[in-house]
Amino acid sequence: MVRPSVSVIVVSWNCAALLAQCLASLRVQTGLGELELLVVDNASQDDSTDVARRCWPGARVIANVHNLGFATASNQGLAAASGQLLLLLNPDTVLPQPDTLSRVVDRMVAFPAIDMAGVRLVFADGTHQVGDGGFAPTLGHALAHAFGLTTLSPRWRGLFLQDGSVATPWGAVGWVCGAFTVMRRSAWQRAGGMDESYFLYGEDVEWGCRLNRLGLTVAYLPDIDIVHLQGGTQRKPGDAPGTRWIDGLSQLYWRYNQGRGFGLYRAGMAAGFGLRALVAWPRSRQRAATMVRYASGFWHQQAPSAREPLP
Repeated sequence: MVRPSVSVIVVSWNCAALLAQCLASLRVQTGLGELELLVVDNASQDDSTDVARRCWPGARVIANVHNLGFATASNQGLAAASGQLLLLLNPDTVLPQPDTLSRVVDRMVAFPAIDMAGVRLVFADGTHQVGDGGFAPTLGHALAHAFGLTTLSPRWRGLFLQDGSVATPWGAVGWVCGAFTVMRRSAWQRAGGMDESYFLYGEDVEWGCRLNRLGLTVAYLPDIDIVHLQGGTQRKPGDAPGTRWIDGLSQLYWRYNQGRGFGLYRAGMAAGFGLRALVAWPRSRQRAATMVRYASGFWHQQAPSAREPLP
């Protein structure tokens, strides 16, 4: 089998220790030939750029003077890459087996209909990480997620994939998580890169939905795992955990649906998470408080009327 050339793009921001761990796992990947590595650093204040050069002497390091956000930095790397396959890899990921990446590449070779693919993300303890793939932000999908219907029955399809809902070797989905996204150069040339109006959260969902609208196939590979130390490059002191995604999702909903039903979306999402807070209260007040935070976040969303709808 002749394997395509692979370019790996890693966007870093104040994550030197995580980046070293990620690149160490990438270094021991087998069956691929030489990898092209590009590290795009978003004005880190630690030694992330030095770590990249030390861990991978042949890496191309693009050091931004300011933090341009994940989407813009990813696009810088994609534009500079030369591989036939382009892999976006978060610095807070670990490839757990030496053949992890070669299995992904082999899957892309075996199924030429796949234009973009993602894998099963797991936490350090091996449990599945919800949010590694999913479906378009329609009103039905959003409300099914908010009310927790997708956990009750597999016939409910929400924003996120449920573990075990996609059969091996792959299944078509609306989007895959940007922590690990592999894409054919031909698909990138046709669809373009990430939407740079998203600074953080939502750009990967928009990207996958855009590919689908162009008739390209986004695939989820359920039998290939990588470890994702979620949020390891995003949190800053004083951040409320897990709430900034609400702004990204609301922007996505508005643009994908061209503003239709935004009031119902806002009220429904708030009601769904409010109901989940009531259900969670007897078992876990901490989880109930999180659900209340989500409900409040959605209730206070304003219609982003200045934003353009998707083409």
